Amino acid sequence: MPKPADFWNDRFSADQYIYGVEPNDFVEEASAAWLPEPQEVLDLGVGEGRNAVYLARQGHSVTAVDYSVEGLRKTERLADEVGVEVETVQADVREWAPDRQWDAVVVTFLHLAPDERPALYDLLRRCLRPSGLLIAEWFRPEQRTEGYTSGGPPDVEMMVTAEELRTHFDAAGIEELKVAEP
Repeated sequence: MPKPADFWNDRFSADQYIYGVEPNDFVEEASAAWLPEPQEVLDLGVGEGRNAVYLARQGHSVTAVDYSVEGLRKTERLADEVGVEVETVQADVREWAPDRQWDAVVVTFLHLAPDERPALYDLLRRCLRPSGLLIAEWFRPEQRTEGYTSGGPPDVEMMVTAEELRTHFDAAGIEELKVAEP
């Protein structure tokens, strides 16, 4: 069975952008609401970079992390094409130990196995400065159990529930946690 990085490197090796070059709607809306001023932002699991480049275009200083070399290559290409800078870091989030913190962390659809997610949540907390902001979006199990067709991993176990997030993050620090319907 291929390693996940091999899967994503193969998927991202084509010239076209699999997910397009425009930002994810959620990131666009959330960053407008929660990041009105330039911040230092970490985009974790950046993929091909559409969200990182969008955030850089909004004036944020962006660090983009992914384990796919091909995804990071496309992130850099897109940043060059629109004239912004994005720092790229090739790393597996399951092993990465950054030596700094950011004002905000953006995570969109970074799905890990259930036994790997607590370490991801710890990483997210370590990456944030005090009073930092986590902007995250995951598919939830209903994506499969209710037959939605908008994407996501094929395995329900790879998806995240609101209850899981409430368990792993202090309720006092959650500004908004909502379950979106397609």
